[in-house]
Amino acid sequence: MSELRLAKKTISVLVKDQLHYPNRLVLDTFIMIARYGVLIILYWYVFRLRGGSIDNTTFAPVAWSMFMYFALMTLRLRDVSRLIMEDVRSGKVETLFSKPISYLNYRIWWQVGTGSYSFLVMTGLGAIVLALAVGIPSTMTAAAFIPTLLITFIGCCLLSLAIYLTVGLLAFWIEDINPVFWIIDKAVMILGGSYLPIAFFPPLMYKIAIYSPFGASQFVTHTVLESWRVDWPSMIGIQLAWIIVLGAAVWVIFTQARKKISVNGG
Repeated sequence: MSELRLAKKTISVLVKDQLHYPNRLVLDTFIMIARYGVLIILYWYVFRLRGGSIDNTTFAPVAWSMFMYFALMTLRLRDVSRLIMEDVRSGKVETLFSKPISYLNYRIWWQVGTGSYSFLVMTGLGAIVLALAVGIPSTMTAAAFIPTLLITFIGCCLLSLAIYLTVGLLAFWIEDINPVFWIIDKAVMILGGSYLPIAFFPPLMYKIAIYSPFGASQFVTHTVLESWRVDWPSMIGIQLAWIIVLGAAVWVIFTQARKKISVNGG
């Protein structure tokens, strides 16, 4: 119950703060336009040159697939790594460890609360604009689409947090985690379908995207593709398996980090 109160309080405070100071929303809007907007215009032009279809894939599913990636990105779950690093560097983590709340839960809900307002606004408005501009693919009208989208979205959030928490907790042993963060973040970006749509991946790259945790953390981009009708049970299973594995890794690393603080007199 205390964890639920912590989540509700943290998210509500951060959302209210962003309502009064919408700087993050402005920044996320600029990023969405600068990255997704330019990409979608480029791919629209390429599809137009190719007669409206590439490898039996039309423009609408590709546009929605890439939109799913950038919408999830506005939650900024990746930033939890650097927040942990800053806590360790500043010594703030020692104070937070002594509080009667879980440090990991505090950092998770803080990050969710930080990105929730931008995510809801950008996803809502972006989906409406995209639906009017390119239409809604037939895959999004299937009965299983909404339930599997919600399940996959939650899985993407949990797996993304597990990945970036693992990176962030390395700060207890590595002073600067940025090199590790950049490698992991680029792997997620490439295998998640940010700039090259999943539908156009070569066979080997597609398999890596499916079976690696980096690609699985962005499975929401697959939900609008035709293959999702058949592949969703196996993909959700893969996602769940990685959540369990990396969740256990986070707990082990965090337990060792607490011992390290205690041994060093924290």
